Amino acid sequence: MQILFQQVLTQIVGFLLLLWLLRKYAWGPLLQSLEDRRNQIATEQSDIAASKESVVRLQGEYEAKMREIKQEALLKIQEAILEGQKVAKDITTSARKEADAMLEKGKENISREMVLAKIQLRNEVADIVIATAAKVIRKELNAQKNEALVLQFMDEMK
Repeated sequence: MQILFQQVLTQIVGFLLLLWLLRKYAWGPLLQSLEDRRNQIATEQSDIAASKESVVRLQGEYEAKMREIKQEALLKIQEAILEGQKVAKDITTSARKEADAMLEKGKENISREMVLAKIQLRNEVADIVIATAAKVIRKELNAQKNEALVLQFMDEMK
């Protein structure tokens, strides 16, 4: 076997030419596309990490806002309870005052009616005494008639 030097040289030159062509036209774009893909993956990973941080931050803000809303709701409920108790106390106080006023008015009415009844009773007693005195004067004064008049007066009083 004889090595043909010219053929080997031609193959070496062809191989180097092929290598140079591949490097210039194939490897460059191929390496550039691999580099672009690596950069894209790195960018997406950093975007994902930023998104995760954003989600964690937003979740923390959401939970803080929910706690704040819950606190405000509890505060409003407590305020409503206190306002309700105040209104109930005001209503009770008002009703008590009205009841006291009605009771006092009733007592005044009773007192007034008692005074009127006493005046009327005094007038009736005076009329009865005058009528009895007139009867006594018209009749003769003796013990039996006097006793009968007193008994009659007492019956009329009943």
